[in-house]
Amino acid sequence: MLLYLHGFESSPGSLKIIQTQDYLKAHGAGADLLYAPQQPSRMAEIRALLDDLIEHRPIKAVMGSSLGGFWTHYVVSKLRQRQRHVRGVLINPAVRPYSWMPEEVTERVHPYTNEHYRLDSHDREVLIAAEQQFSQDVELMVLLQAGDERLDYRLARDYYRTQRMLVEQGGDHSFVDFPRYLPAVLEFLDVL
Repeated sequence: MLLYLHGFESSPGSLKIIQTQDYLKAHGAGADLLYAPQQPSRMAEIRALLDDLIEHRPIKAVMGSSLGGFWTHYVVSKLRQRQRHVRGVLINPAVRPYSWMPEEVTERVHPYTNEHYRLDSHDREVLIAAEQQFSQDVELMVLLQAGDERLDYRLARDYYRTQRMLVEQGGDHSFVDFPRYLPAVLEFLDVL
């Protein structure tokens, strides 16, 4: 199973997920290869979902964008702790996302699910604890576009400097023209 983790307040209908599904289908992969769940809004619930997937699903590789890139590093690290070698691809990943989580209770509405929920200091604590599980003894490919208007690509460039990386000038947070990298990404993940 190739697990794809979407970004903060995104959905399994994100363009990169659809592009990945289309590419896999065009290259003969079964419909069940890619799994892109709708992630909960709260960080503790996301972590619980991922821990359950780690425990019960045959994850062969992981991809994630933005906050999903952060969680991809978490999943790959947790699998490494279980002596399972799984590679991950991070696309314009969030680095230290707890730094932009609110300290006070903040009411939000998820733009895709219309769920009303709250973020607070507990979400920050969950992200800090998750990052403490990160292993540097994992294999990651990091794709960055310097034109990312939401996240400073230099944070990820510096944080992941020992990993395989592509930094491209221009682009934006969505990672413009992502499909041109799918052959290299899927070869790295060894899923086709």
